Amino acid sequence: MRKFYQNKLWRDKLIALRQEKGAIVHFVPLAHAEFKEELGLKLVEEANEVYAAQTHHEMVDEIADILEAIDCILEFHGIAKEEVLKHKEAKLLEFGSYTDHRLVDYVEYPAGSQEEKHCLEHPDRYPELCEDLDGDDVNNCCK
Repeated sequence: MRKFYQNKLWRDKLIALRQEKGAIVHFVPLAHAEFKEELGLKLVEEANEVYAAQTHHEMVDEIADILEAIDCILEFHGIAKEEVLKHKEAKLLEFGSYTDHRLVDYVEYPAGSQEEKHCLEHPDRYPELCEDLDGDDVNNCCK
């Protein structure tokens, strides 16, 4: 038999289905902290698969996997789905959605603002843009 490295969470019934077809599935029981880590990795894996989905069927399939990963994360942390949905609705009312089809390129924040401070604390996520002598924006020139 040929062996293929997996190193990821599988749905429990999938393990049984593969074993019924003659596969030998080797797995490692996870400690609490390891399981938390793997749930996060599973969510990222499924999000990447949504990103790569090419057909309606693939998109539906991968979104279903994301929802399952989220349900497992909620259960792991003892969070009720209703609590999250209520919080989602509050954020929707306060901040809106992503439906306007606009990508924010960059933002100029007032000096000393909380937003400026947040960006400066996370330069890997929000690199500062500086202008060259001609007034053109130059990425990552501020040191």
